[in-house]
Amino acid sequence: MDIAGLVDSETEGLIIETWRDMSDADKGHFINQVALAMSIWGSDEEGRMMVVKILKHMTESETNTLADFGLYIERALVNDAELGASLNKIRRASLIIEGYRIKNALSSVPHKELGL
Repeated sequence: MDIAGLVDSETEGLIIETWRDMSDADKGHFINQVALAMSIWGSDEEGRMMVVKILKHMTESETNTLADFGLYIERALVNDAELGASLNKIRRASLIIEGYRIKNALSSVPHKELGL
């Protein structure tokens, strides 16, 4: 999925920087979670835009790994007034990805930089 043109250059830079700093295992977890979500939402424009909205929300929340993708699904999408997909699809993806995260012993809280 190419995010060029879907997000501003600053957000795109943050996403690329975060990706570059991630471990190979975390990259795999991110890819798997996005694939699971898109298997429910579809890989059309609507499904891709949902992924982009989550990525934007993640960068605004200053997460330091895209492997936290599944933790942000409901936070990023449920209150979206322009939401095209049904709430059931969002919750279904969130539930399935939560099972994936538990199975793979991933954290249930986002990884963030502490501004100390």
